Amino acid sequence: MSSVLDYLSNIPSYFLTSLALMILVGIILFFVGKKVEKLNPTDRPSKFIVIFISFVKFFNNFIKGYVGKQWKWLSPLILTLATYVFVSNISGMFALDSPTKYTAITFSLSIFAFLIIQITGLISSKWKHFLSIFKPIPVMMPLNLIGEITPIISIALRLFGNLISGTVFIVLIYRFTGWLSVIIAPAFHLIFDLGFGFIQALVYVLLTVIFTSSKIDDKDFV
Repeated sequence: MSSVLDYLSNIPSYFLTSLALMILVGIILFFVGKKVEKLNPTDRPSKFIVIFISFVKFFNNFIKGYVGKQWKWLSPLILTLATYVFVSNISGMFALDSPTKYTAITFSLSIFAFLIIQITGLISSKWKHFLSIFKPIPVMMPLNLIGEITPIISIALRLFGNLISGTVFIVLIYRFTGWLSVIIAPAFHLIFDLGFGFIQALVYVLLTVIFTSSKIDDKDFV
């Protein structure tokens, strides 16, 4: 029992923040989904619901353009991941320990993206998906295997590097501006936390979708 308590007491703060953000995102999306589900066609929806529905429709069409018929299960999954990444990126603005500035989190996200890519290829091309590593000629198999693994490193390090660089820059601003940081820092928080946080969430989505689209069979676009 004591070993369990010791383990729980030593859980990193970013893991707890990540868990809390996942629960928060899940609860918000659940209630918004329920509200949309109960909409009456004769009622006038709120502006928030209109924006939410419009954004989801835009996102679904965007994913559909890249993965064809596979969008029905990919779009909700990728949108949920993108929401988590964005919320994690901007959590530093609320004095939280941003999870995406730690490689343990970014590599977990990239591994999840890798699984999405491979599972989509398997669903779309069936057993032919495994034969792609032998193309265009069998001798290319080692290089193709490396090419399948590199997205994990690419997505993880890109997300981690951009977030940690912004964090370091903000820390330097606080250190060198002293009491003036109260005036100067908020503008940089908007740029690095909110602006870069949105851009990095967008990059995560784009990389995942582009890598996934390379695994889609032509029949899924018919």
